[in-house]
Amino acid sequence: MALGKSISFIRKFIIDSDFRHECNKSSKEDLLKTLDFNETEFEDAINMQLVKCQSYEEAERIHQIKFWFDVL
Repeated sequence: MALGKSISFIRKFIIDSDFRHECNKSSKEDLLKTLDFNETEFEDAINMQLVKCQSYEEAERIHQIKFWFDVL
């Protein structure tokens, strides 16, 4: 079910600017612990979201989230 949590995280991250702001204040470890998923599940969720993309812009948004997460 943690894969579902990571997918929900990505969707919320795209939509909610306040949530993004709060996530930027946390470390990656704290964020993973709080949201209850690991990096592998996050990578799987990213890949699943990329498969669903229907435009270059959607895919670019997902890649930006992945880059942000890697830098975090």
